[in-house]
Amino acid sequence: MRIAPALLLVTVSACGTPATTEAQRFAQTGVIEGFYGPPWSQQDRIDVLRFMGRVGLTHYYYAPKDDPYHRSRWADPYPARDAGRLRELVSVALEQGVTFVYAISPGGSIGYADSSDYRRLLAKIEQVAGLGVADFALFLDDVPPTLQHPADRAAYADLAEAQASLIGRLRRDLTARGATLAVTPTTYTSAWGDRDYLRRLGAAVPPDVPFFWTGIDVASPEITGAQADAWARLIGRPPLVWDNYPVNDFARWRLFLGPVRRRAPDLPRHTTGIVANPMNEAHASMPALATLAAYAAAPETYDPDRALSEAVEALYGPGAAALLAPFLATWGDYPEDENLFEPLFIPAAAIFVPPIRERLRELDAARAALDSAAAGRPALRPLAREIAPFVTRTADRLAELERAPAWQRQGDSLVYRRDLDRIAAVRLLGTMTVDGRFDEWPADGWTRLRGPDGGRPRAAFATDGSWLYVAVDVPDRTPSPRDGPNIGEGDHVALVVLQDGDAARRLLDTADLVVLVAPPSAAAAHTFAGTAPFEGFMAKYLADNRDLTWSEFLLSMFGGTSRTEATVRRAASVVDGGYRVEIAAPLPRRDGIRVSLTVLDASGAPRRIFALASRNFPANPATFVEIASPP
Repeated sequence: MRIAPALLLVTVSACGTPATTEAQRFAQTGVIEGFYGPPWSQQDRIDVLRFMGRVGLTHYYYAPKDDPYHRSRWADPYPARDAGRLRELVSVALEQGVTFVYAISPGGSIGYADSSDYRRLLAKIEQVAGLGVADFALFLDDVPPTLQHPADRAAYADLAEAQASLIGRLRRDLTARGATLAVTPTTYTSAWGDRDYLRRLGAAVPPDVPFFWTGIDVASPEITGAQADAWARLIGRPPLVWDNYPVNDFARWRLFLGPVRRRAPDLPRHTTGIVANPMNEAHASMPALATLAAYAAAPETYDPDRALSEAVEALYGPGAAALLAPFLATWGDYPEDENLFEPLFIPAAAIFVPPIRERLRELDAARAALDSAAAGRPALRPLAREIAPFVTRTADRLAELERAPAWQRQGDSLVYRRDLDRIAAVRLLGTMTVDGRFDEWPADGWTRLRGPDGGRPRAAFATDGSWLYVAVDVPDRTPSPRDGPNIGEGDHVALVVLQDGDAARRLLDTADLVVLVAPPSAAAAHTFAGTAPFEGFMAKYLADNRDLTWSEFLLSMFGGTSRTEATVRRAASVVDGGYRVEIAAPLPRRDGIRVSLTVLDASGAPRRIFALASRNFPANPATFVEIASPP
């Protein structure tokens, strides 16, 4: 199976809307190894490059987040052995007619105004160019959305100006060497981010430098020409689509084996290309990637289900579609769908067991058949090796929950024991004054938070029919608060109050109240009160994020105004050996109030997190603690 898509010649009008001059085909298609977690092995990459040549995908972007020389140690040259591996990949790509693009991701630490940092960046690129690479990408994604270094804040008006300066300088140097450059901006999705930043960056960077865009979300349920045009008007060029399907780094409990769906037939006319971010499992990614190639070759007539069936037959031999059918049915959905196994891994209040158990029986039989077939078909062996752990992991997870004392059998369901996360409010000794002192709080009724041994904070709750009062006593001899949107990255107390008390809900919404209070410093008492209504991809991803902390990124991108924000009272005081926090919030209901309470001690390494709930998922209301009326 080899598909050779025709090139699409794209021009950009004055308003940034692309127009086609030839048949409707993408200028580039391909794979971007851009996921977090275990990178592919060298053999995986070679296998994928050969696969790409076979199906007609044109570009491979080398960008594994956990390759230290790509991201965390971006300025360090590759050691000889690693450089040799890159050289081999470049050679295989050339043999397969695939363009090898090396991406570097310095945005987490680079000083934009630091000329020595730029020299180190250029030296690294020159090392990689010496391995035969002529195409490069600068990734500025998933980094702080503000300037971090004092020298940068002095030299530039904002992040857009700093990044435009870096991109312009790098583009000029690469062009002089006959090399190309593509960019991932810090705002790369329509779901969130600073639009003014994008406008300023787009206006300052030459329009022939492609900008990546993931669509209407990080993992987009659909991508249309109209959506791409709207983004093009922001960035001053048609976007280069970074399609986060079938990537699974955000849901390592599952695979994504289905075909590419809901990518518009006219998308080539509105973009400069489409490349897919695959799974950590290279061979299990190939069926979905093959359907991307089929879509790119004929967007107007693309049939996802037919393309998947044809792809697996072509990749693995006659009968492969039937052989893999149980796996495709189980993991053939999209991230926005609720997978059958999802309640096992994204905390919920209850789990309906029979369909899960029945599917596991089907997968066990299918795995045995796949292993038997793989003995005679070498192409199936790496796929079988990658699929098997997900079947085992799911079965083990069900068995673990069935044994866990925290889960009780009720008919055909496993139900989490609510009594484990129920705390009685205390009776106050007098009228409450929110001042960071505990004069009105009784000596008993306090609850120790869960967390590392030594220095565990304690908390108490009270209600008076109109207000929820919270007191937190934090042992910490070296409190280190942060200011502004960085408050969640320093020592702080974080309270989330669910407004409807729905124990089954797993996502925060616009009504839920988020309050952060840091210990006071010489400058000020640092607080945040508002909302964090995560939506789409981020909502589901963060609902499965244990021990979430409220980073600058989360607060700046998702923090909003609460209807009760103006009435929330909060105070903190430093005491001998620690600090104290008091919060008073309007009572959302008289009983069954549900909250998340966490304390972050960021002064040590590693950071320590303490939590009120036995399952600490601060963006997942199903795990919140119930505050009952005082006895």
